[in-house]
Amino acid sequence: MGRVLRFVQRVVICAGALLMVTGMCVRNMHAQAALPIPAPSMPHSGIPEDWSTQHVIYTRNGSFEDMVKVRDDPRFLNSVLRHNMREHSNQAGQPASNGLSQAGLNEDSPEKRKNKHSKRDWAVSLGHFAGMAVGESPAKYTFDTGATPSCSDFVVYTIEATPKVGSQANLIGLTNLYSGTNPTGICGKAPTFLFSYAIGSGPSELSPVLSLDGTKVAWLENTSSDIAILHVSTFVAGQGTNATGGSVAIGSGGSSDVAIDYTSLTTLSGCLASTNTNTSSDLYVDYPSDSGYVSADNGILYHISGIFNGTPTFDFCIPVNTDAPSMSGAVYDSLLGEVFVSDSQTLYAYTVGPTSYTLAASYPYAVGPLSGPGPLLDAFNGYVYMFSADDNNGNTSMTQLPTSLASASAVVVPLGPASSFGYPILYYGTFDNNYLTNGPANAASTVYSCGTDLTNPVAQDLFAISFDPSTGLANTTPAMSYNTNVNPGGGEGICSPITEFFDGSTDRIFVGMGDPNEADGANVVTMWDVTTQLTNTSGSGGTMPVPTAFTTPSYFGGTTGFAIDNNASGTVQAESIYFSTLFANSTIATCGANHFCAVKLTQGGLK
Repeated sequence: MGRVLRFVQRVVICAGALLMVTGMCVRNMHAQAALPIPAPSMPHSGIPEDWSTQHVIYTRNGSFEDMVKVRDDPRFLNSVLRHNMREHSNQAGQPASNGLSQAGLNEDSPEKRKNKHSKRDWAVSLGHFAGMAVGESPAKYTFDTGATPSCSDFVVYTIEATPKVGSQANLIGLTNLYSGTNPTGICGKAPTFLFSYAIGSGPSELSPVLSLDGTKVAWLENTSSDIAILHVSTFVAGQGTNATGGSVAIGSGGSSDVAIDYTSLTTLSGCLASTNTNTSSDLYVDYPSDSGYVSADNGILYHISGIFNGTPTFDFCIPVNTDAPSMSGAVYDSLLGEVFVSDSQTLYAYTVGPTSYTLAASYPYAVGPLSGPGPLLDAFNGYVYMFSADDNNGNTSMTQLPTSLASASAVVVPLGPASSFGYPILYYGTFDNNYLTNGPANAASTVYSCGTDLTNPVAQDLFAISFDPSTGLANTTPAMSYNTNVNPGGGEGICSPITEFFDGSTDRIFVGMGDPNEADGANVVTMWDVTTQLTNTSGSGGTMPVPTAFTTPSYFGGTTGFAIDNNASGTVQAESIYFSTLFANSTIATCGANHFCAVKLTQGGLK
């Protein structure tokens, strides 16, 4: 933690200087370290990452005034620390042990694991019935950003399967993550189950969220009687040994679970009870206020207080669109005091008061039947980005909106024809490091998104969306269109959510591709070097090499979204991505025939 504290002290000193003089901080400081960040008034803990990490970003071109306003928001501080961790290899000291496994440590040179072809570092069975749901992401907890990656770090998966104690789990945690066999990792040869619980009576179709101290998991269950339940689970290490035959009940030995049937509540202000499931609305947690935002398939937006540090309580709600088949996850803008949420056709902004929501604005962005992945918020530059597989013009598209949702200022970027895939959805794209550094008013800034193939509307290709540096508005003609290398073979299927990682010199994106219902899609993960904006559609020569594909073994059905961790190229097996497979049958051996898998792949072997 010492390096983290020195980093924070350095940026605080820089902030004070900026208040007194005009000019730059120490000229030889890294761009991230030069951010004029005011001192936070709350202690910093570890770094939790979840589905929302990519949905709310804080670019480095933010004003000092805006940074002052969010200085106590752990999302902002974690964003700074996360970029510092990734751009400055964290190699101080020896790896910490979590007490569960200390075997298998060695000093294999990282050069031994560098190759052009990927491999599966480890794959753990999540059971015969399902893995994580399509489009969702594991949650990752990193304890110390200033030291060698710790074997205590862990990743949490929800499982879309009916739980049963002694057999199928629906909530698991894995630790000793930085493990593998080629070479043996700093945490041994295989991960360890931190916990494996069978909780409630139904599957979880959504992503988990972690508390700041890494002791609790908030997650959502759809019961066997089709009721949405919010769980806040306090886990205990060592409870449960695997996801298929070693799951246990929660509630003994210090573990506990708070379960709330929130759509059935009759005492809430702002709406009536409307019992339903929740298939699309991920939980968003605002850490400074210890508040949460979640919806359900009844079209109602709920507010939760005391989610991690008190007693979780649903205190008010508002009907958004009770005719909507599903709602997206919400995101909260602490600068505006507004929450953004969407159904399958409209984006809404609500002002959050002490006891109620007030509609601030709305914008119709699509006509598609499925709720998209929800808004991406660029808080400092005041933009919201929406993705649709069937927009108002009959296209797949990305829409850039000001946070006011003023329709006259909307920019719609076509990304191919409307999808005719059986599950017509476009998951969210990602901002590159140029955007995260400079915001949209820069010619190199890019959003990478999938879109529908021009001639085969059941398939998806990769697009690069650039910006007008004079206005910060997206260019309606993509810099790169219809790159089919993301989908080898051109078969039916959809892209996973896209994830970006910058290690200080090279910027990369990761995307999975496949058909979640079949084994004959592309079934790959591809990694793309996006240090320079991609413009070459063919993928041969020019500014874009053909992407590196993880093809041995194949990841049938494609993949969920990714959790991603350290810049640790000198630490064996400690620079990785984590995801779940989406399809299983008797011919697939990623983690066993007829098994869905949690998978880790090390980036270091791809450089």
